[in-house]
Amino acid sequence: MRKALNYLYIAYYGAIFIGLFLILYPFLWLLLRSQKTYVLADYLRKFWGKTSTYLGLMWPQISYEQKLSRKNQYVYCPNHMSYIDIVLTGGFLPTFNFFMAKFELSKIPLFNIWFKTIDVPVKRESLRGSHNAFIEAGKKLDQGSSLIIFPEGRIPNDTPKVKYPFKLGAFKLAIEKKLPVVPVTLFDNYRRLESFKFIMSPGKMRMKVHAPIETKDLSIDDAESLAERVYSIINDDLLNAGIISK
Repeated sequence: MRKALNYLYIAYYGAIFIGLFLILYPFLWLLLRSQKTYVLADYLRKFWGKTSTYLGLMWPQISYEQKLSRKNQYVYCPNHMSYIDIVLTGGFLPTFNFFMAKFELSKIPLFNIWFKTIDVPVKRESLRGSHNAFIEAGKKLDQGSSLIIFPEGRIPNDTPKVKYPFKLGAFKLAIEKKLPVVPVTLFDNYRRLESFKFIMSPGKMRMKVHAPIETKDLSIDDAESLAERVYSIINDDLLNAGIISK
C-alpha cells in the first residue's frame, strides 16, 4: 500500500512539475533568445519552482539571518541532499541566479534550454571541462547575476551527511570576483525526494539562508579556510536540528 501511494504521489508531482514547464516553455523559449530578457526567464523559473512546490503539497519554511538585497550579487553554497534542492533554491532564493550543475542535466530534452542559455554545465570528471566551466561562470558573474553551486559536487551516498571536504572552485571564484559567499542549509529535502530510492513524500522544506561572508579582503590562498567555514556552518545546523549526529 505504501509503495502504491508513493508511486501515486510521484505521478501527481511529476504531472505538475512537467506539465507546468511545458505550459511555460513557449514563453521561456522567447525570453531566452536574448540576454536582455534572461532576468524575466528567471522570474518564470521562480514561478515554476514555487508553484510546483506548493501544488505538490510541499511547504517551504525559509529563514534569513540577514535580509539579502535583490540588487546585489552572491555566490550561494547550499548542501546537496536531493535533486529537489534545485527546485527549492532556484525557486526561492531572491536574486537573478544561474546554476552550475553536472553536465548530464544538459542532455535532458527541453529542460536543457537552461544550459544553452543561463546555466553552466560542468564535466566534473574532466579537469579541462571544469576549468572551462568556471571561466564561463566568471563571465556570467561579470554580467551581474548570482551563482548557485553545490560545493559537495554531487549528492552524497550517505545523505543527509555533508560531504567533506568541499570542492574549492566556487570559493576561488567568489574570492576572484570579490563576491560574498552565502551558506545555505537545506534540512528536509532528502525526505521529500530520496534520489537514490525513488521515494517522494509531501511535507515541509526548511531552508536557512545565512548572512553573507565577505571575500573582499581574501586571497585565493584563503579558499580552503573559506570552504571549511561554510562547511562548519551548514554541518552545525544539521547537527543542532538532529538531522545528523557526530
